[in-house]
Amino acid sequence: MPRRRTTGCKQDHDGARCRDCNRIRVRRARARAAKRTEPPARLELTAAQRQANAAAAYVRKYLKRGAIAPPDACERCHVEVQASPSWPLRPLRFFHPDLARPRLVAWLCVDCRRRVCATGESLTLSWTWPGITAPRSRKPPDLPQHVAAALALLDARLAAGPSSALRDAALVRLLVRSFAPGERERLYAAGCLAGPRWRPTADPHLDALLRAWAFTERAERGAAARAEDGTVITPLLPEPRRQRRCAPPPPPPAPAPAPPPSDPQAAWAAIHRAAERLAAAEAAALKTNARVAQSVRDRFG
Repeated sequence: MPRRRTTGCKQDHDGARCRDCNRIRVRRARARAAKRTEPPARLELTAAQRQANAAAAYVRKYLKRGAIAPPDACERCHVEVQASPSWPLRPLRFFHPDLARPRLVAWLCVDCRRRVCATGESLTLSWTWPGITAPRSRKPPDLPQHVAAALALLDARLAAGPSSALRDAALVRLLVRSFAPGERERLYAAGCLAGPRWRPTADPHLDALLRAWAFTERAERGAAARAEDGTVITPLLPEPRRQRRCAPPPPPPAPAPAPPPSDPQAAWAAIHRAAERLAAAEAAALKTNARVAQSVRDRFG
């Protein structure tokens, strides 16, 4: 037995799609959509907000490309983003003290960024764009080829044997030296952005060595940058939050005029006059009722 339809269609439904039912459902959906109230129009962005969005998009684009490398610590509290190469990466938020200069970026932790946005305190910026010492290469280095060449050179210089700290350090040194400056900076930027999740090769041991190299390189560059005199800048406070334009509330009603001061003697006199008029009206009504009753008795006996 075919299932019961809620559209009120009278046709037989043998499991196939019914065009009449579909037409009824579309008509009902359009009627429901017409009854919904349209959402309020969004506020237009100000010039400062457009400038802030453009500056943030500029930094995000370079971060996505891996063309910039953030520092190793927050530039306000100087807390490191990693305690060791295997620890999870503590993300830093970029902040523009001056929106007119999108490459002037302060890298802050979440708490420091919130405090700086609220108070506008001065910052000493030690990080300079793009955070790498040479132009980044447009193509990634051929790691298997470089690793094979470094291993061959290492075997020629050191006797083959069990893996040791000396052999690992020599391997990393030879591998890094075999890169061109742009390739080395591209590899360094990728390691800084990925943190402990960085696995550039298929060898876990070599991945750990490269992560340790990126961690040490970033710490050394950060310490050297902080040792120099940074740029002291006071952030420009953002514009106050705008309010949606609404119709002004109606003015309050005018207060009622104050009643004139009352005289007790005049009030009592008015009450006595009203009582006298009421008594006179009552006496006249009694006389009228007596006259009507006498007329009825005289006529009907």
